[in-house]
Amino acid sequence: MNRYIGISLNDDYTCICINDKTVSRFQPTVIAKDKKEDEWTIGEDAYKATLAGSGVIVDKLLSLLEKNGTATISRIKYNAVDILAHYFHELLGKDSGGSEDDIVAVSIRKPGREIVNKLKEALIRAGVHENNIYIVSHTESFAHFVLDQDSSLYNRMVGMFELNNQCLYYYEMHVSRGTRRYVMVGSEAEEEAFNLDILKTASGGKIADKILSTVAERVMSKNSYSSVFLSGRGFQDTNFATNFMNFICKRRRVLIEPGMFAIGAEIYVKNMADGKNDEYMILCDTRCNSDVSVKVLVNEKIETLPIVRAGESWMDTSASYEMILDDQDFIDFQVTSITKPQRPLRLRMMLDTFPQRESRTTRIRMSTEFADADTLRVTVKDLGFGDLFPASDKEIVEEIDLSEK
Repeated sequence: MNRYIGISLNDDYTCICINDKTVSRFQPTVIAKDKKEDEWTIGEDAYKATLAGSGVIVDKLLSLLEKNGTATISRIKYNAVDILAHYFHELLGKDSGGSEDDIVAVSIRKPGREIVNKLKEALIRAGVHENNIYIVSHTESFAHFVLDQDSSLYNRMVGMFELNNQCLYYYEMHVSRGTRRYVMVGSEAEEEAFNLDILKTASGGKIADKILSTVAERVMSKNSYSSVFLSGRGFQDTNFATNFMNFICKRRRVLIEPGMFAIGAEIYVKNMADGKNDEYMILCDTRCNSDVSVKVLVNEKIETLPIVRAGESWMDTSASYEMILDDQDFIDFQVTSITKPQRPLRLRMMLDTFPQRESRTTRIRMSTEFADADTLRVTVKDLGFGDLFPASDKEIVEEIDLSEK
């Protein structure tokens, strides 16, 4: 039986949701190895093993991965991918009922190509099939979660506050119902983040309530919302935040789901497995926000060759095409923003450093991939034209800025 698994991974805590979008559970993101045996424990069990003197603990696993860090346990050095692979193995219960058919989505704060590749490697080592692994951002998970709710909750702007230890983020989701239906989702860190330990005292709770109220009034005062969501361990109990709750509950619906990112990730993989298409195109930090195309001649007819499609994951978007230059030393690109389709941007990439040849005697290979969410890197290589016009192997590399300024 397939298991659909969503995991929200942060340095302090991990949240996991398996096959049930109504249930999620938190545990500390720590792992311990037994000093004598090849046995690993995670979460609270790792703390217990360390306190008992039988285990050596490693924490802040995501930061360890980002920094290419290592940990030495019983004179054996483990790199970050090794350690995270053991962590995922225990988290997914691969020794006790885990399935080879598990479909897993991991949600992290800010995915980048390098960290995504490392996470995938760790999951593969933990026993998950390569084709069943997806990495999304917390922002994208938020979108999947909201779009799974009743549409009345997102018929206008949607806001969301995430409260975790030393972490306070505000998210917004805008819905467009034009010709191309899409949602735009963004997030920003708030400087007023605080340690959740202050919630252990009444005076600390009042301070936290004041901080949250101030932030909410600043970011929400000028907007009209259909709903506001609360996520993170800090909102597992909202009794401390009386003034904050009174403010955000005025004329709008408020929903609390501490494990939202894990649940949103689980919803994402479940929908994909069921073949359920997104009703809305999602535009966020892990998705392309523009269409990019090139005009080409096919059978003497001008056609548009799509290079990038808006809504695709930029980390999984790469392409390679071979073409023949027809009396020109350039390639023209058109960038069409989904939010401003009436104002496409036209860009020309010059190839005038390639050898000059007769028309239709220069074959090129154009390859594209994203350097980051806003930068499309285009590489064009001269392939020549058979024995008559040998390849020079010259390459031209340029980057297209897709950020909306």
